[in-house]
Amino acid sequence: MILNTDRLNAFYQVAVDKNFSKAASNLCITQSALSQRILKLEQEIKTTLFVRATDGIKLTESGAVLLDYVRELQMREHEALDSLMGKSSANSGIIRIAAFSSVLRSVIMPALQPQIQASPSTHVEFFSRELRELPAMLESGEADFIIHDDPKLSGNLESAHLGFEYIVHIRSKSHTGHIDTSEQHKPLYFLDHDVEDMTTYHFFNIQDQSNIEIQRSFYDDIYGVIDGVKLGFGEAIVSQHLVSGDEDIEIIAYPETVTSPVILYYEKNRYLTPLQVEVIDTLKTNAPSLLV
Repeated sequence: MILNTDRLNAFYQVAVDKNFSKAASNLCITQSALSQRILKLEQEIKTTLFVRATDGIKLTESGAVLLDYVRELQMREHEALDSLMGKSSANSGIIRIAAFSSVLRSVIMPALQPQIQASPSTHVEFFSRELRELPAMLESGEADFIIHDDPKLSGNLESAHLGFEYIVHIRSKSHTGHIDTSEQHKPLYFLDHDVEDMTTYHFFNIQDQSNIEIQRSFYDDIYGVIDGVKLGFGEAIVSQHLVSGDEDIEIIAYPETVTSPVILYYEKNRYLTPLQVEVIDTLKTNAPSLLV
């Protein structure tokens, strides 16, 4: 059986966008035409590829298998075209990496800089996302690699340990209105990423100070948190590598060292292009020194 290319492309776009309207727009066709292509494909292979859930469109098990096939097909097609055109597949192709905010700009991007600069034909896509959003991006094919802090992510995954973030308590050197941690009857004002960010509580639990009263304010990303600390809006628990050498920031010493792993994940038993293999090797080589 030879599957229709237009139908496969339609399936792939819906799988990545998780939205029929957005996928139709990206393919420059009507939503009705897109739905027909998906329907014809499902009839052709006699299985359902998508289900509608309360939080959007999801792949069925059959859909996940087909997505792996389409991605590998696209990569091999890209390699074949590069070969025919005399290009090296080792330095051309697509890099799609999703990571949480404290490592994307400060670690992942600079770690890959030498490879990207040496590969002008490489198309690069970086995504900054919440930790809870990252596994779904890998599953859907929106990203080929994700960076996570959970050493036990479920699924058919390969992983590479890139190092650790060292987690520290910071406050502004110039702002004198902070509340000393010894004053247990007064609340500590901390800046966090969002309401689901438990880093502050986790840090004080490890220091055996879980009884500290904390009031929190929330900022859009980790860099907003650090800027807020510098302006005296509160204190924060952040990754040390983001503030090392910053003359406006004071790092408060604690008896217990707190770390968080930084782990590269990608799908197991899938074809990796030479470019993607180089991405893995480059990150394993360059990322650890940037986390210090």
